[in-house]
Amino acid sequence: RCSRAGYDQSGAWELCTLMSVSTEQFQVIGPYCPIVAVLGEDAILPCALVPAMNAENMEQRWFCTTFSQAVFIYWNQLEHTEEQMAEYRGRTSLVKDFLSEGQAAVHIHKVQVSDIGMYTCFFRHGGFYEEADLEVKVAGMGSAPQVRIEGPEEDGVRVVCTASGWFLKPQVQWRDLSGNKFPALSEAHTQDSEELFSVEATLVVRDSSVGNVTCSVLNPVLGQEKAMAIYIPGQCCFPLPAELWGGLASLSVLALLGVTFSQAVFIYWNQWAQTEEQMAEYRGWTSLLRDFLSEGQASMHIHKVQVFDNGMYICFFRHRGFSEEADLEVKVAGLGSDPQVHIEGPEEDGVCMVCKASGWFPKLQVQWRDLSGKKFPALSEAHTQDSEELFSVEATLVVRDSSVGNVTCSVLNPVLGQEQAMAIYIPGQCCFPLPAELWGGLASESVLALLGVPLTCCLPGPQSPSSLRLLPGSQHLL
Repeated sequence: RCSRAGYDQSGAWELCTLMSVSTEQFQVIGPYCPIVAVLGEDAILPCALVPAMNAENMEQRWFCTTFSQAVFIYWNQLEHTEEQMAEYRGRTSLVKDFLSEGQAAVHIHKVQVSDIGMYTCFFRHGGFYEEADLEVKVAGMGSAPQVRIEGPEEDGVRVVCTASGWFLKPQVQWRDLSGNKFPALSEAHTQDSEELFSVEATLVVRDSSVGNVTCSVLNPVLGQEKAMAIYIPGQCCFPLPAELWGGLASLSVLALLGVTFSQAVFIYWNQWAQTEEQMAEYRGWTSLLRDFLSEGQASMHIHKVQVFDNGMYICFFRHRGFSEEADLEVKVAGLGSDPQVHIEGPEEDGVCMVCKASGWFPKLQVQWRDLSGKKFPALSEAHTQDSEELFSVEATLVVRDSSVGNVTCSVLNPVLGQEQAMAIYIPGQCCFPLPAELWGGLASESVLALLGVPLTCCLPGPQSPSSLRLLPGSQHLL
């Protein structure tokens, strides 16, 4: 494991400073800022010589803390594994394309938590050598949160949110539909054998008018969150007796009949479910919760809700010659895929980006934002529906401000009040705008901001914009 200098579990890092300098034959320089690598993805560790010179015949070594903790060794134009640390064998390779110009980078494949820390890149030519330090941060998105109603609590409802597989320690926030925050009753974090975090957060809701409550789980390094909403029963059911919560927690929707009497969703009489008049699409997908029938409380369970379940229902009771009914409405909502964002190419004096998501219901809302939360108007937004009536969207944005940094595309379900988001890094001023011929490789990088930083933009010194290079196979700028 590399040294974790400057790192703590909250995601805070000390201010990065440029290391390494000698004025004799050459300098070795690395990125100003830490390289952010995503768990399971690849990371690039770049270094460059100043002045630029051919490094093909130099000894090159990337190591952790001490010279003997070798991550990657290259000399005599060959890779050497004899001294390489066991955990990096088979997971590293050298990007050689620009060695003749003094630019080298080590590719770490399938990043792990243990890859966090300080690294040194070392160059030796003859009797002269120099080195530079660089820093790697690791972050990972885990599972989407799972939210459930666990039972009554005093005069309210206890709700529990769980998520796992996150790194660093995730931050949990409870919100209502208008964005108001709730303080958690409790929050517990644990780590597994791979150092990934799980969290269990508990909230007690005492306001019967709240409606939906959202639990969002945030990665503090990536600035990216996943969220899940749950409906809190309204005043007519609030608070419920403790013995009712076991069934209610598992309910999706309540209904007995469709809009007309003949559109039977579920029929129960003579103490048996009757299927002869039941609509075909509900056969095998409905059941009755009988536990409290003796107290006059009946609930119908629709399993695996589909889009066509959306609409008005009537629950109908008849006893001998007397009958009564009540209307109720079911709103169906579904979260689809996470948004995928990619840079498509230059546009006039800016950068064109595209955000896509699919499998949502109802029609989703798209919003582009910068790190401060400032909103950008989309250039275009197109929605389509598939054969199952699920929505897809493709939204386009042109960014003309080179200082923007990260841009986030968020996709919102208007019924659940829940969103999913993806961020992407926009190259800074030294790389902005790029020549059109460079965008082909860059456009295929969907998580450029998360895998690393644009490396020339992080390198100081006398390089001019004409020294920009795109490394084939990595889509990162040198």
